[in-house]
Amino acid sequence: MSQFEQLVRLRTWELDEKRRAMGALLAEEAALLAESEAMEREFEREKQAAGASLEARRTLEGYMVHFKQREQALAGRIAAKRTEIDAANEEVLDAYQELRKAEAAEEQHAAREAERVARLEQMELDEIALNIMKRRER
Repeated sequence: MSQFEQLVRLRTWELDEKRRAMGALLAEEAALLAESEAMEREFEREKQAAGASLEARRTLEGYMVHFKQREQALAGRIAAKRTEIDAANEEVLDAYQELRKAEAAEEQHAAREAERVARLEQMELDEIALNIMKRRER
């Protein structure tokens, strides 16, 4: 295995690792968004319960204050996760570009090697042709 093939394998592995990390971050974001939706459903249930009960109406204000705090904290966690996702996306793009550079270098090396081999074969054929000509001249 040539050094270029090894480099391509390394860059491919790095890209796969970055993609896995990105997938984990996206799964975490999805969990946070699901939590946000669950909180919204919980809030709607509490509002409906407050509409049905006088006692629940008295505690609704305290619940709303607490809910807003939870909602803001969750929004902050979602924003932080999206920042992480953006950074991970940049890393994936960088890793992809590095892979493409390695593949291009490998292709150039293969083309140069094929050209070198073709030149050597042509030199061999020229040598054989010269030897045949010399034999005929004798």
